[in-house]
Amino acid sequence: MDSVKSDSLLSLLNTFSEIGKVQPAGFTRKVYDDQWIRGQLEYADAAKRFGLNVFMDQMGNVFAANTADLNDQAVILTGSHMDTVEHGGLYDGLYGDLASLVAIGDLFTTMGSSTVPLVAVSFSEEEGSRFETTFSGSKFATDQFDRTNLALLDEQGTDFATAREAAVKTLNDVIQMRSQRLHVKEYLELHIEQGPVLEAHGVEVGVVSGITGQMRLLITVNGKANHAGTTPMDMRDDALQTANAVMNSIYKALHQFTDLRFTIGKLNVFPNVTNVIPGKVVFSLDMRDLDQAVLANALAQVRSICAHRAIDIDITTNVQPSRMAPELIATISQSAAELNLSQTAISSGAGHDAQVISYQIPTGMIFVPSVGGVSHSPREFTKSKDLANGLAVLSTTLKKLAY
Repeated sequence: MDSVKSDSLLSLLNTFSEIGKVQPAGFTRKVYDDQWIRGQLEYADAAKRFGLNVFMDQMGNVFAANTADLNDQAVILTGSHMDTVEHGGLYDGLYGDLASLVAIGDLFTTMGSSTVPLVAVSFSEEEGSRFETTFSGSKFATDQFDRTNLALLDEQGTDFATAREAAVKTLNDVIQMRSQRLHVKEYLELHIEQGPVLEAHGVEVGVVSGITGQMRLLITVNGKANHAGTTPMDMRDDALQTANAVMNSIYKALHQFTDLRFTIGKLNVFPNVTNVIPGKVVFSLDMRDLDQAVLANALAQVRSICAHRAIDIDITTNVQPSRMAPELIATISQSAAELNLSQTAISSGAGHDAQVISYQIPTGMIFVPSVGGVSHSPREFTKSKDLANGLAVLSTTLKKLAY
């Protein structure tokens, strides 16, 4: 691996280690917040230092091309996302963002313009950590965005449309706007694995074959708030007690599915006061599987459990499983082999922008090991040599596809 490229990547990661840093540990850059804006602006500045042409779209996705004359040419797009989960790690999304800049910038410096234009992208949002929607950046870029999401509210009551308008205006003060969507020929994404498989097997590169389907629900249990001291136990309509029973039933039912991964990770109690019986509980359910039929069956089980109760179910994310393009899998594998890096085919249990994009555009994805399999945590870490290996595979693959 070229040490200059590796050093450039590590230097950029060090710069971004101060953007969105929170106490006691980790990083929080929620879409359109101040730290997210700071991150997108720094990304644009870094791209300009590589001599790339920087522009943005109306969702706040920021692009960097190795030509100023794109017109309607088919391009090869590569990148990831700028946003994080709350108190997340340094590498999720950001690694692919910055590695794409370094790869395209180095190829442009050493080889000049490519036959097929190369464009790096920092997508605005993937995580769903501020609004109850995911992949809004890549969905917008591929004309899959549901505009009803513009009315979604964050926890402070700000709607998506208002937050977007303010942030995009700030970015547009220094980054030119492109209203025409890119004509994307192929998409590549480099990412940390976010799981333990590569490290456990001592493998340097994962060539992603497919990405799990993902369904997210918000389940609202309705009861009746009342005085905690004056209401007899047998005369209560306690939403939290009902929610507890429902959650236990969900755990029991969904454990019957062999490969399904499911998580109840968010719980809000209203009015959340010590001496008031809960009148409403809202909790999340995240379900993932490579088989869409399994997700459909799991959803049916949840609906059955919640039937005949004062419960509302909202599906906030429903992303189909996807397969990576065979020709890009082959090219990525060939690149890893030429670099003498050990490799394996691997499926992803995490959702990615590559998943959404793959519904319309041939897509390939590259994984590098995550230490301990830890992600979405301040303890998220990938070794420098593995970061460099992933960058080398991405650079080699882009060279094969574009030059």
